[in-house]
Amino acid sequence: KTASVLSTDAMEVVVIPDAEEPDGPHNEMVELENDLGGAIEVKLAGDGIVVLENNLGAAIEVTLDQEMKVLYPQKSCGFDITRASDKLMKVRYRDDPSIFGTRRVEDSSTLRASESFGFFGIEVFDFLQKDREEVDREKSLQQERKKRMEGQLEILHLIIGYGCFPLFFLCTAVFLVVLVLLTCLDPEDVDSAAVLCLGLVLSLAVLSCCSFTAQTASLRCPGPRQKVLAYYAPFGCCFLGSVTVTIAIVRYVMAGFWWTVLAAGLPCCCMSTWAGLACWGGSFEEAIKDAERSEKKSVSNRTIVFHGKVRPGTGRCVCSWPGKYQSAWDALVTGSRSGDISAAVVFLPEGSKDFGSHDVIPEEERLQGSCWCVPLYGEPKPWGCRWWTKWIANIERAHEEGAEMQVYFFKGMKGRGKVVDFSTAGKEHLRREAIQAKKRDFFQSQAFSNACDEGIEGLSKDPRGDSSSQYSREVQRLFLAWLPEEERHFMEASEGLGNSQKAEVAWLERKGYAYTEVEVDISQWLQ
Repeated sequence: KTASVLSTDAMEVVVIPDAEEPDGPHNEMVELENDLGGAIEVKLAGDGIVVLENNLGAAIEVTLDQEMKVLYPQKSCGFDITRASDKLMKVRYRDDPSIFGTRRVEDSSTLRASESFGFFGIEVFDFLQKDREEVDREKSLQQERKKRMEGQLEILHLIIGYGCFPLFFLCTAVFLVVLVLLTCLDPEDVDSAAVLCLGLVLSLAVLSCCSFTAQTASLRCPGPRQKVLAYYAPFGCCFLGSVTVTIAIVRYVMAGFWWTVLAAGLPCCCMSTWAGLACWGGSFEEAIKDAERSEKKSVSNRTIVFHGKVRPGTGRCVCSWPGKYQSAWDALVTGSRSGDISAAVVFLPEGSKDFGSHDVIPEEERLQGSCWCVPLYGEPKPWGCRWWTKWIANIERAHEEGAEMQVYFFKGMKGRGKVVDFSTAGKEHLRREAIQAKKRDFFQSQAFSNACDEGIEGLSKDPRGDSSSQYSREVQRLFLAWLPEEERHFMEASEGLGNSQKAEVAWLERKGYAYTEVEVDISQWLQ
């Protein structure tokens, strides 16, 4: 027997078959290590068997006669050409079906996707290179956003750690001194005893509030030791204040004013209990984590919250934007805030002031529903519909200015993804949600299990400018193929606009406002 020699761009491996000749055409599977830091599973071509090795870094689909297989990176598959009436093998790039190649296969052979189908491998390589550049750019932009956020967090730490904390801790210390002075005074009559009791209650109340605020601010102090000291110091002052009040009440009772136990002791006891629970309610580590989450959320909201800014004049105005293009959205918001771009779009994320707020539909609109959520989404939603009221106001202003309204569609999908009309937007949204909810069942299905066995996990999960990755796009393709035909067609027809955009475009058409359809070009926005 002769040895079979398989070579790729990064390896040359000699494979020697078993000593015994198997019956019929053999199609062995071997795993080869390569210089690229991974293993490629390769089937050995036998009589009547054509093996295709996917040495591209992307998913491709291979068709021979009526048989179609999806081939993931570093994987190979075999076809029995003795049973094929049409010997023309076709390969197609899953992310861009317009990229394809063909080759007629007559004899047993081992083919490679990168070089056995003419210019197919070169075109896929060019696509992947551009895709990688976009992924790298998105990573860079995310790092820049992270740095900006960290810079704003540092400023916030300086303001609170060196401004708010010293101020409130000083107030805590001052009122602790006031309590000590009140303890040193002896009541001479009922009126003076009542005044002293009132002073104790008020002073302890202010001390408790100041100590709690100072303790909260202490979590922003720089350095771990400073944090620990600043965190427990206000609690210590609060504890000393409670002890001081107890001593004062004992002195007042010994002076013959027993009722001060009820007048001052009862409220002070309640306040001390509340202050103790507030200051000692959780662990120091949990408090630090909660404070960090709160700070990041606050800074993030200040960065991405956008109420729209329509410029005067008849120039272009962005009236609808797909939110999945995050970096381009950042550029849009930055340009609008600087006065360079007119934008009617609105974004109120969770944690912002108007998030979760609902607005009643004006009677003149003659629409059903307790709030705008019903015609938009089919039912009230937790994020609310206040953003819609603000968006309509911006649209009306843009219309009055005579601006050229622009609606941005997904790349390559201009004019697609619209609902029938505004009256059906809510029902269509509910239907999309119901279909999308089936994805949980899809992940438990045999179809997805087979994809995992075939190597879908080998696809990149790094997001590009539209927030999708090789992996997420392939999962969505498989999910759509898994759906019943009617639901698949419905979901495919819905692609092109974001969920809220569908209602926005339908509203513009309902009002009779002309708009220009534009595709998102990320590179243009990021120049």
